[in-house]
Amino acid sequence: MSHTARTPLSIRHGADDPHALRLRIHETLLMEVVDGTLPPGTGLDEIHTAQRLQVPQVRVREALIMLAAQRLVEYTGPDAACVTSIDVSESRHTATVLHSLYRTALTTITWPLTEDHLKDLRNCAAAHTRAATRSESAEALANELALWDTFVLACANRPLYDAVTHLKPVWQPAHRLHLPPSTIHEADWGTLLTAWTAGNQRQALHHLDERWARIDHHLAHTTT
Repeated sequence: MSHTARTPLSIRHGADDPHALRLRIHETLLMEVVDGTLPPGTGLDEIHTAQRLQVPQVRVREALIMLAAQRLVEYTGPDAACVTSIDVSESRHTATVLHSLYRTALTTITWPLTEDHLKDLRNCAAAHTRAATRSESAEALANELALWDTFVLACANRPLYDAVTHLKPVWQPAHRLHLPPSTIHEADWGTLLTAWTAGNQRQALHHLDERWARIDHHLAHTTT
């Protein structure tokens, strides 16, 4: 499969800022895995990937090491890796852990949420709904991930945020590839936001549990 970089990442972020460039390469490859551009089993040769993104090979290697730590890629040689095949049973287990983390967020957050946090969540929810309405699944997923990030950040609990960030990439591919449209309810976030606005923790937990129950049900009935 051939991939073309629209804009050289080295130009967008500057070759003299290795940290920013490494993070951007990681983000780019991560989204290509999540949105299916790089399906399971796709080879990721360091030299070819560096040429495609027009970045130094050493930055690609660093980004691939980050992805390998997240178990999204696995090395097949000294300078080559491939996208990890999706293990639905592992993703189901990860989803269960994530559910617990988000429940922890709901029970530890200061209620009601501040207006600034609610505004950020409303904006993300609106963007998610628009993308879902247009059937733009990759865009909807990106908006949904932004919602989760904004929500966990509102807890002001850095260890919790780090734990969610570490686990989420393992669950994302299965969530993206295996959930049929019928399980994605556009009213989900609206209902949660209503509960958050009212400071109704019990209602928010109920809707969160319902959503993750649907995710678990469909992952449980998915075969690899």
